[in-house]
Amino acid sequence: MALTRRALIMLGAAATLSAPSLAACGSSLSGVQLRVATGGTGGVYYTLGSKLADAWASRLGVAKKVLQTSGSVQNLAALHKNTADVAFVAADAAAKDGAKGLRALARIYDDYIQVLVRNDSKINSLADLRGHAVSIGSDQSGVKVVALNLLTTAGLPDTSPTYFQDTLHDSLTYLVAGQRDALFWSGGLPTPDITKTMKSHPDVPLRMLDLSTVDRANLPYYNVETVPQTSYPLLARSDKAVSTLAVHNLLMVREDMPDDEAEALVRTLFEVQPDLATDSDQVVSLAAQLIDPRSAIETAPIDLHPGALSYYRSAKV
Repeated sequence: MALTRRALIMLGAAATLSAPSLAACGSSLSGVQLRVATGGTGGVYYTLGSKLADAWASRLGVAKKVLQTSGSVQNLAALHKNTADVAFVAADAAAKDGAKGLRALARIYDDYIQVLVRNDSKINSLADLRGHAVSIGSDQSGVKVVALNLLTTAGLPDTSPTYFQDTLHDSLTYLVAGQRDALFWSGGLPTPDITKTMKSHPDVPLRMLDLSTVDRANLPYYNVETVPQTSYPLLARSDKAVSTLAVHNLLMVREDMPDDEAEALVRTLFEVQPDLATDSDQVVSLAAQLIDPRSAIETAPIDLHPGALSYYRSAKV
């Protein structure tokens, strides 16, 4: 007979006495499997998610498994199908999904929506993308949700033979080779693959479209943010700073996760946040610096898990 997750937790508690890791001793989660759905290896979801999974494993004794995925949409599906236990999800993708039976542990950092073109391109706005070859993100990704939201807001169709479902790595390769005219990406700053591409192809400078004038009346989960020059020093810029849109990222779980497990995951998140914020990996440190308990409770449109809420109340947030 299959054991319930609660039964596994209780068995994990008994196994704690013989667990080899001192950090896990005393943890009621020792031995419990924790599958963390992240994203592609070139993005912040995967990089930060791997470090966070390591922290949960070392401090709580969980048996971690980091899942490389296409992003938010696939991560939501994994939660629904019980093939993941914790997932990185963008708020707009969660809203579109409806997230029935799911809850949030925390709002973490924001993703910056990055629409890149070659600097010699005549494309200066979303409307200019009509008829051009555009990478809209891989299938089942949050990037694709973002791209279609913005394209339709700009008056372009939501389907077109000139839209291509490419991974970030492929879309960057096609962009510098002239096989794509623009690409959409939604991720933290800086995104490793974008930095790597600009360093590898200094002869093909890239430019980011300014999205500050996009009509956000029907896009409540986006807010205007400025892209710091330090994020992408090689990015071609005009005299003014580049403004784009940002969307909240959430750590999400199923609502049937035991309260003590959810509380422990959130507690550990904030215990290790100072270490992650000073991590030698700039991608991890910059994202972790934005994780704050006061903003973490702002998880709309998804309700907080009761276990997470218990932590925030005990921390007097």
